[in-house]
Order: sequence, then C-alpha cells, then structure tokens
Amino acid sequence: MLLAIALFAACERKPSKTKEQVMQERLTERVERWKTDMSKKCRKEIETKAIALTDSIIIVQAKQNRDTSIHSIIPGRPNRPNYKPPTDSVPVKPFLKKQ
Repeated sequence: MLLAIALFAACERKPSKTKEQVMQERLTERVERWKTDMSKKCRKEIETKAIALTDSIIIVQAKQNRDTSIHSIIPGRPNRPNYKPPTDSVPVKPFLKKQ
C-alpha cells in the first residue's frame, strides 16, 4: 500500500506551462531587467551631473570669497635711511711697502 501511494505521488506532475506562458515570463523578465538597467543608467547620469554642478558652484563661491584685501595689507617699500658714514681722522697708509 505504501508503494502504491509513493508511486501515485511520484507520478503526479504539475501542469506544464504553455509556450505562450513561457514566452510571456521571459518577456516580463527582460522588461524588468531593462527597467533596472535604465534606472541605474539614469541615476548614474544624474549623479554625474549633480557632482559637476556642485563642484562648479563650490569653485565659483571660493573665487568670490577669495580675500583680495591682502594686497592692501602689504606695505610699500621703506624710505632710504639718512645714513652718513663717520669721518675717519687717521690717514690711509699702504700695508705693504714697495722696495
């Protein structure tokens, strides 16, 4: 009796799918794969554009906020000092004598 039940259970098969059902499933899988690929592509493109826009905004703000007042802080050249060398009262003599 157990053998009969086991054979009966083994012989029961699920109803097979029709060709149209298989084609529809594959088409659905391909459409879903295409949708996910397009979504990834669009997201990547949007991220690239957003990064470029953000970078350009940061660069423009940095250029506008650059401190140009440093040029007014740098002093000009100093005036030449009033220097007079001291007068020497000793006459100049040669170190070596000619013979």
